[in-house]
Amino acid sequence: MAHTEQWHLSRSVPISIFIGLGVQAAAAVWMFSQMSSDIATNKKHIERLDIQVEEIRDTASAQAVQLGRIEAQIDALMDKTDRILMAMERQ
Repeated sequence: MAHTEQWHLSRSVPISIFIGLGVQAAAAVWMFSQMSSDIATNKKHIERLDIQVEEIRDTASAQAVQLGRIEAQIDALMDKTDRILMAMERQ
């Protein structure tokens, strides 16, 4: 059984429904464009943070090397101090 009746818009549909649908569509477009802008801003911030994290890692690595050198120098000073004290005790 074929249905031959065509779809039609009744005049009893208020125009405010079409205005409401238009406003909703405009709001959706605005919302998605705002989201896109926020995503782009967040991407830039993340890239900046990645650079800062890398710089912090490099600094921490350099400080670890320096700390190792300082510890070695302290050990050497302690050894010298022990030798001096032992020499003084012998006298």
